Amino acid sequence: MADRRQHGSLSRQRLAGVAFGWLPAQPATRRLLVVSFIDSLGTGMFLTGSALFFTRGVGLTAGQVGFGLSLASVVGFLCSVPIGRFSDRVGARPMLVGLQFWRGSCFIAYPFVHDFGSFLLVACLAGAGEWAAPPVVQSLVGSLVGDKSRVRTMSTIMIVRNVGFTLGAATAAWAIAVGGGSVYQVLVFGYAATFVVSGLTLLLLRVDTAKLERTGPVAKDRPRNRPGPRYLVLAGLNGLLYLHAVILTIGLPLWVATATKGPPPLIGAIVVTNTLLAVGLQMRLSRGVEGLRSAATRQRRAGIALAVCCLLVALTGTTNPAVTVVLVLVATVALTIGEVYQAIGGWGLSFELSPEASRGYFLSVYGLGSTGAMIIGPWLLTAVVMPAGEIGWAGLAAMLAIVGACVPMIVSRVSVAPPAQPLHQGEDQMVARKDPSA
Repeated sequence: MADRRQHGSLSRQRLAGVAFGWLPAQPATRRLLVVSFIDSLGTGMFLTGSALFFTRGVGLTAGQVGFGLSLASVVGFLCSVPIGRFSDRVGARPMLVGLQFWRGSCFIAYPFVHDFGSFLLVACLAGAGEWAAPPVVQSLVGSLVGDKSRVRTMSTIMIVRNVGFTLGAATAAWAIAVGGGSVYQVLVFGYAATFVVSGLTLLLLRVDTAKLERTGPVAKDRPRNRPGPRYLVLAGLNGLLYLHAVILTIGLPLWVATATKGPPPLIGAIVVTNTLLAVGLQMRLSRGVEGLRSAATRQRRAGIALAVCCLLVALTGTTNPAVTVVLVLVATVALTIGEVYQAIGGWGLSFELSPEASRGYFLSVYGLGSTGAMIIGPWLLTAVVMPAGEIGWAGLAAMLAIVGACVPMIVSRVSVAPPAQPLHQGEDQMVARKDPSA
């Protein structure tokens, strides 16, 4: 009987390890996961109903909404670096708290918008905070955990964000289905509330940066006060690989709907497949990412996977419905693998090449690549790739494969200094045990 109880206890421990083993041990980092979940929950709610809110609730045309959101992205592109630089002065946590409250205020203002001019104003103010927040979050992670845990922590945040986004989208879809016209304003106010709650939660988070001195290689091929040419090139290459986001949200759905014989439910299956795989693969594919070389290898793999996705999509223009479904779903699997590898490699490279004193500034510069991809990506897919059909998708595949292959070549030319020595003997071991929230 005792053996059975012991066996049952071990089984429960193994189950708990599988279910919760991916969670970080530090309470401060777990609190950041709660913030990320709340934020993504509201994002899923808002994005699901935003188009209907702007067109039916505010009375804007689709063209006005598209122009306003594109202009907001440009404003975010221009503001992200100054905000990242400012975060180095005031600290990542205070900066992120301010951004959350700022974004919450903007979305509180949205329900009171009744014309195109006021919509543009609020959209641009919201965009300034939206695109600046991710680099600040990454900078905060760099202040919470040591070098070896940063990519894994970012992967954990991505898992939580995917889950939160899915739950938020499902909640909004249900609310829209059963609610009346006022439900759109409720969703916007709900999104604003998530920013306020997450900002208040961040106020409880303590960051101890004194014992988190950098122990990994530090790039010395550029001045430490500003990014060098190779860093900028790597940021641009990362942005091109980030086109997977545009392929998923715009390219694949439009291609399936207008150029293939695939059934309409296939578009929903693409999103579901991508979300489930991203959650399942994030931690597994992030193992062993330490240093520049391993991070660059992930980006090369991302280019290959995304190229395979595009080649499979190119084959679907003339296939029957059943074959189209299979090809598109396999392409979605390849796309998701590329998405995960791109994110992991990008985090690894940007962390390794960002000096501690200017981390927020460097990370915001690196993030310009992905922001730029979201600005030019929709035009590239809809005006260049898709009109060219199979040739367009094949050309995009070739470009992504070449981009991925270029990353290790650039990284191999980045000279590094020897690892910095800890300030006190045994400090590196103490960092691993010390809870930064204590």
